[in-house]
Formats: sequence, structure tokens, C-alpha cells
Amino acid sequence: MRQLVATTAIAAVTLSACGFVNTGEENAGETATTLTAYVSTEQNVGLEPLFQRFERKTGTTVDASHALVDELNKQLRIQLTSGTAADVFRVSPGFSSPVAAGVLGKEGELADLSDGSWTDKLPDDARALAESDGKIVAFPIGRNALVMAYNKQLFADAGVDVPTTWSEFKQVCERLKANGTTPIATAFAEGVALQFWVYALASTLVYAEDPDLDKRMMADEEDFVDNEAWREVFDKFLELRDAGYMSPDALGVPYEQGPQLVATGEAAMTLLATPALAQLAELSENGAEDFGIFALPATDNAEDTHIPTAPDFLAVNASAKNPDAAKRLVEFLAKPENVVAYADAVSTLPGLDVDLETKNPTLEPIRPYLEEGRTTAYANYAWPNGDVQQTLLQSGQELFDGSITVDELLARMDADYDKGTP
Repeated sequence: MRQLVATTAIAAVTLSACGFVNTGEENAGETATTLTAYVSTEQNVGLEPLFQRFERKTGTTVDASHALVDELNKQLRIQLTSGTAADVFRVSPGFSSPVAAGVLGKEGELADLSDGSWTDKLPDDARALAESDGKIVAFPIGRNALVMAYNKQLFADAGVDVPTTWSEFKQVCERLKANGTTPIATAFAEGVALQFWVYALASTLVYAEDPDLDKRMMADEEDFVDNEAWREVFDKFLELRDAGYMSPDALGVPYEQGPQLVATGEAAMTLLATPALAQLAELSENGAEDFGIFALPATDNAEDTHIPTAPDFLAVNASAKNPDAAKRLVEFLAKPENVVAYADAVSTLPGLDVDLETKNPTLEPIRPYLEEGRTTAYANYAWPNGDVQQTLLQSGQELFDGSITVDELLARMDADYDKGTP
């Protein structure tokens, strides 16, 4: 049986925040008040101007602070325990961390947002991760996707086009290799980029074909080690390694060097999350013009290809000091023009299905996948705890260097899956 494991946290800190000044402009006549928020540094880039617009429109001051995700996750758990958490804060999807929507929702830490006017615009893959016990408890301010970024000049030099099937992808790799170029920059030193390959292949091979697999796994009706689709994910990953298409000494290449190798022309492609495209553009003299993106195919039918996406969530504290203002802020952020404004500001995908188009041409090649619903969530967000992902990160490196087999890796992931939800 999948067991439930209690999550505990001790210690306390006080949330320190630097507020934005309310100008009173466009004041809607509401009583002036203060709302607190704790968001990621990346989110803050797009949220700061929207917070300011909300202040002008409502007269409500948004007293916001931000931190890198790892630090935010550590501090948020402590703040919730001590009763000092902000009214609105970032949460991770699913059960991927102790401050993920699924975990905090079960603990009663998140307000019910089910009556929000925006909930009918939730993409299916985001909806599944925004729910807890049948309630919507998280709002996707944006969505990231895993894409293959490529150096246009190296593709032209090798005389290859963007592949749309697995066979074409391998042919492109072979041509690039024959042309003296490392086909794929694989920076696997920390395991972060290695897991991206698993999620990208699983999006098409596992979840596009069997979206309810994790429900059966949670019910102890199926597991990793006996699932042929999951086995195919790792077999195809190793097929690229064995063909010599990946970086030499990949396990010694730091994560941040992946985009650098593509920008300098030492490698032709790298698999990355869409927010990293801005970093890639900064590394090149001509910026984004030097690079393109495509969805990683995994079968020989182009129509099968799906892309993994990850919602970037905000949630309202169930113990918010100003719950009404917090929910009004979420409603404001969910307006189509604000959804698009945020996406454009941080070079990401809209968090909701809205009719307005973003202005980022780099992301155009993957727009059809969103419009056609050919997306799935990152696999780890549907897993019942963060231990499964950690095993993938660590044991995945052992698989790559040949220390363990696919069966051994899948069995280890099953053992962690069996721990159940926190």
C-alpha cells in the first residue's frame, strides 16, 4: 500500500519585505489597505509592474519580497509553521517539495480559489496540479516548457532541418557528428539537465498515451519497473548516449555550461526550460536570432509529440491577514492582458488559456502544442513526494555511467514512490 508520511518543520523566522509605494492613481475608491506577498526572484520581474498597477487601481499596497526558489522554499515552510507567512506566496506544483500545492493543500494551509472567474481557463495539465481534495488552491501565473534549443548556423553548416520524428532526430545528430560538431550539449554534473531528458521523453511516450498512469500508481495498481513505456524512456535516452551524440564527459559538465556550449558553437543543441532561453540569447552576439527551438520528438509519428510544461504557481494563505485583498489580487493577475504582460516580461508561456497572443517570437514554434493541447506536466510533479525525483537525479547519473541498469533505477524509484504523499 502507498503510505502517507507526515511532514514536520520546526523553527521560525519573520518575513522581511520591501513594499511598493502606492501612488493612489486610478484608485477605485476601495479602503486603502496592505497586502503581503512572497514570490520568487524570477516571478518578481513580471509581477512588480503588475503589483504597481494593482495598487493604482485598488488603493491596496502590495508589500512584497522575493527570493531565489531554493531559499524561498526553505523560508516559506518555516513561516507557515510560525504563522508569519505572507498573504500570497509562491508554491511548487504537485508534491514536488514540502511547500508544493498538493502538500500544503492537504495540510489546510492554502485558501480555496475554486470560485475564481479564471478557473475555467486553466490548462488541463496545470489544473491537475492546482487541485487538492477537489479544490483549486493555486493560480498559475505562468508556465515553463522543456524545449530543444539549437544553433541555427551549425544546423545550416551540416545541411540539416529541424527534426519532427525520432528517426529524423537521430539522423540530424549523425549529420552533425559527421560534420565535427557535438550534436547535444549534455551538462549532467548536477543531474538537473539529465532529469529534463526523462521528462521530455516521458511527455510523449508515457503521459500522452496514458494520462491516468499516476492515479493507478498511487492506488498501488502499477509501478515503474513493470511499465514498458517508462522503460522505453530510459532506453531511448541511453540510445543517444551509446551513439556518441552527447557531450564527452557529460557527468563532469556543470549545468550552466549547456547553453554556453551551444552559444559558442561547440555543440549544436541543448535541452532546457524556456526561462533559460534569455540566458542563451545573452551569450551570443546576435542574441535570440542565432537560435531556434523545437519539441523533442520521441516516436516516428510527429503528431504524437507532446511537450512537458510546468505551471509557476501563486497561492493564497489560508490564514491570510487580508484574504479578500489577496483573492482580488489573484483575480487581477488572471485578467488576459495581465497574463500576457507577465508572460512577455519573463519570456515564458501564459499560465492560463487566453485569447491574447504573447510578443515573444522565440516561443512561436511551440505555440501549436499549446493550442492543440499537446502538453503534459513535468513527470515529477505528479509523483507523490520529492524523494522519487531525488533518486532520479542521483541514480540517473549512475545509470548514465553504467553503474546500474534501467531495472535497478526503476526499482529504486518505485521504492520511493511507495512512501506515498507527505
